[in-house]
Amino acid sequence: MTASESPKNAKAPPGGLLGEGGGRIRDYLAEGENSFVTLFDSAPLPMSCSILEGDDRALKSFWNQAWCEAFGYPEQQVQGKSSLSFNLWVDPEKRRNLLRLADQSKCIQSIESELRHADGTIRQVIVRARRIDIDGQTWIVVNYQDVTAQRQVDQALQEATAQLREFREMVESSNDAMMLVEDYRIIECNQAAEHLYGLPRASLIGKHPAELSPEHQANGEQSAEWARHLMDEAMAGRMQRFLWSHRRADGCVFTSEVTLNPAMSNQRAGQTGRKRYISVLRDVTEANRAALALQESELRFRQLFEQSPIPLALFTPDGRVGTISHQFSQLFGYELEDVPDIVHWGCLAYPDPAYRAEIKGIWESSLAKMLRDGSEMKPIEAKVRCKNGEDRSVLIGNALIGDSMLASFYDITERRAAQAELEALNQTLESRVEERTHSLQNAIADLRRTQDDLVRSEKLAGLGSLVAGVAHELNTPIGNAVMVASTMSDQCQAFEAAIAAGLRRSVLDRFVGDCRESTLVIERNLQRAAELISSFKQVAVDQSSYQRRPFELAEVLHELQLTLSPMLRRSHVTLSENIGAGIRMDSYPGPLTQVLMNIVNNAVIHAFEGRDSGNMTISARRLANDRVGIRVSDDGTGIDPKHLPRIFDPFFTTKLGRGGSGLGLHIVYSLITELLGGSVRMESQLGHGATVIIELPLRAPTSTSADPAASRTPQRIA
Repeated sequence: MTASESPKNAKAPPGGLLGEGGGRIRDYLAEGENSFVTLFDSAPLPMSCSILEGDDRALKSFWNQAWCEAFGYPEQQVQGKSSLSFNLWVDPEKRRNLLRLADQSKCIQSIESELRHADGTIRQVIVRARRIDIDGQTWIVVNYQDVTAQRQVDQALQEATAQLREFREMVESSNDAMMLVEDYRIIECNQAAEHLYGLPRASLIGKHPAELSPEHQANGEQSAEWARHLMDEAMAGRMQRFLWSHRRADGCVFTSEVTLNPAMSNQRAGQTGRKRYISVLRDVTEANRAALALQESELRFRQLFEQSPIPLALFTPDGRVGTISHQFSQLFGYELEDVPDIVHWGCLAYPDPAYRAEIKGIWESSLAKMLRDGSEMKPIEAKVRCKNGEDRSVLIGNALIGDSMLASFYDITERRAAQAELEALNQTLESRVEERTHSLQNAIADLRRTQDDLVRSEKLAGLGSLVAGVAHELNTPIGNAVMVASTMSDQCQAFEAAIAAGLRRSVLDRFVGDCRESTLVIERNLQRAAELISSFKQVAVDQSSYQRRPFELAEVLHELQLTLSPMLRRSHVTLSENIGAGIRMDSYPGPLTQVLMNIVNNAVIHAFEGRDSGNMTISARRLANDRVGIRVSDDGTGIDPKHLPRIFDPFFTTKLGRGGSGLGLHIVYSLITELLGGSVRMESQLGHGATVIIELPLRAPTSTSADPAASRTPQRIA
């Protein structure tokens, strides 16, 4: 800088311009301006000295030679000028921040910023500054350290470190085992190698690869000698790839595909390069097994293909016939050389052009649908011309085997011939079937009439038994009444004779007493007879007319007990009642009485066989939804479980030919389920008696038939 531009001409530079040596500089400046200028210009660090105003604006700046050389500006271009005039700061805000800090603090240690070189390049610079106040004027001395190259080195180092980290992660995350071998010893490996051998890295490092192998390889060579040969080849710069048998830590032997890649020698100070290579191992044990399994599968496919009972042909993607099975030749007579491709096969199998075009269209349409939807191809029926001129009906199927198509030909010629014969036979059988159907319909009608007659006979037989029982029951009270009346007649004749002879008081009193007693006996017996006759009349009327009327359930059951009492006494069976009060029904008392009579009679016949006596109970109670439940129980021998499902079937009886018709319980089921609108079921265990459970509506459904049991034969609903 010139003397006119020196800091002294601008009120002399302040003390402390160069840090702690400021006192000396002040002495030098006192001696003369040239000494200061020499020191400032000769400073080895790039420096500037600027005068500041109160608003932190630098009025003038002076730059030493080191600064001009570092930033490439000529002295005459920058001396005495503010840095704003030649656009030194890339970010002017950082300059203003530096000036503000200088105003606040006397010393600024370091601020990194970007400054513009004279050639336009941007430099990374660390700026340090010191503020000096002298004679009311503020100076700022700044030195500049260019760290651009250092930052570039740091950036390159960071990038290299990142690349090294990525490379390390790539090696560690590799599925293949990788080992670095130097002078026949493992010096580094990744995690996959640890997993492959089942050993930690510390145990692998330092080992010879042959130590991790069985004594001999699959080719018979000793592992140590053969490994040294392969490693020598790799370290000589020739890549090696081979299969190798290894041994894990648990003793298990496995096979891997090994690649030995030569590596650059590791040059060290004062040492020759060591021979290295990188070993990459991939476990192919499962792959070898899969390949072997594939070979076995192909062999099995070939055997199945040849031994299949169905003719097969394999077509390649270009339409050639790859192979045909033995059955194919047996069925059609063609050999492989006769049908080289699908075109020749079509001409031979379908000689008629129109039929060949039809089969081709169906085939291509089905094949396209199979390829589009991924579905199975439906078999196609076609007539194929054999080599001997015979036509065979076959079902042609297709399946994809890789890129090839496997066609199967299932011979249905005999089946079609049998179907034709069957169709002809069916045509002749139609008339015979119609005749047979007509005969069966007549037989069914006769059977129904016979069953209806049997039902009526069963009802009449029950009514006859009822009449006989009632007649027997009436014989006692009426006989007693006749006997007493006869006695009274004799007493009247004796009384008349006594009157003629002279009546005495004692005779009159005795006669009156006898008459009173006889009258009571006659009245009691006649009332009993009248009660029996009334009960019998009501039961007979109800059963004969199926008359619907309101009634008390207890009264009907009481009349039933009176009616059945002669038969029960003869059988030594006790029948007790347990009827809830107030159960009034609007139904058919006759069919209900017949139902209960049949149940009781069935129990007397079957339940107490082999016993001298038995007990039965009829109970009834109201249920929800205006229904009544009736249970008829006995303490008899019970029913075999295999008979329970058929107990209500018509003509089912265990006493066939011994007085049992098999219609009693069937009539019970028919009357309950149809006329009375209820349900019935039987519960029983062998040795513990049986119970018939009946559920009836209090109001029976409307019936369109006076006697449904006589008009039709109802079928049991399971």
